[in-house]
Amino acid sequence: MLEVLRTGSATATMLARELGESTGATSYHLRELEKGGFVEDDRERGNGRERWWKRTTPLFVVDSDPADDAEYAAALSQIRAILVRRDEEALAQYFATVAGQPEDWQSASFLGGWTVHATPEEMRAFQRLVLTEMDKLRRRPEDRPPDARAVYITFRSLVQPPRE
Repeated sequence: MLEVLRTGSATATMLARELGESTGATSYHLRELEKGGFVEDDRERGNGRERWWKRTTPLFVVDSDPADDAEYAAALSQIRAILVRRDEEALAQYFATVAGQPEDWQSASFLGGWTVHATPEEMRAFQRLVLTEMDKLRRRPEDRPPDARAVYITFRSLVQPPRE
């Protein structure tokens, strides 16, 4: 839901339709997200009959340190599993369909990986740069160019153990 709300405010009914869920389920989860401070009423859109929701911030970054909090560690584990599964599904779908894609889309696709040597401060700056540029492409449907297509972008920077 947070991803869908990234492109603009929506009602529980709109989110249900977009996500293939029931309105009851999206309403419940919106209220839970509101309790956590992730979403709020969009008072400019509501009219008394419809409750419109918006994100409280355009970008959420989850702290990867559970700080001895078992509940947070369990939630973090779930988030990680979902992200890895989504990456694997997107990669499998890409490999299954890339040969049938137009040449311009084949050349616009990219897969790579490198080892660099950096400090934590340099990596945080790099993350901000990548996320800022990527966020520019997360546009509302009405702001997308006519030839724009969904592109799944994955980004990881994974510290490696010291070599002995």
